Amino acid sequence: AAPRPPQRALADGQAALGRRDWAAAEAAAREVLASRDTARAADAQILLGGALAGKRDFAGAAVAYDDAFRRNPRGSRAPEAMLGVANALIGLNNNRDACAQLNDLRSRFPNLSGPSATRAADARRRAQCR
Repeated sequence: AAPRPPQRALADGQAALGRRDWAAAEAAAREVLASRDTARAADAQILLGGALAGKRDFAGAAVAYDDAFRRNPRGSRAPEAMLGVANALIGLNNNRDACAQLNDLRSRFPNLSGPSATRAADARRRAQCR
C-alpha cells in the first residue's frame, strides 16, 4: 500500500486525537515528520505533542511543542505550540517555568483571543501564576 499523503495522515491523526487514540495520533505525526514535508512539519509536531501529552509523556510533549514553535515562531499555530509547552510543564509539576512560558506567550501575542486565550487563562490558574 502506498503511504498516505501528509495532509491525510494529519487528518487521520487529528481524528485519532479526538478519539483519545494516542498511539494512532503519535504514529500519524511521526509519519508526517518522516516524510520531510516541511510545510506540514509544525502541524505534525503539534499533533505529536498532543499525542504524547495524552500518553502523559509530558517531557516528550514539551519537546514536540517547542520544536513546533521553533519551526515557525510567528506562524498562526505558534501560540498553540507555546501553550502546549506550558501545559506540558504543568504536567511535569514545573509551574515556575510554565508561568514564564505563559508570560512569554502573553508578551509575544498580546491580542490572543477566543479559545486560545481561554486555554491560556486556564493554564495560568492551574500553574498558580501571579
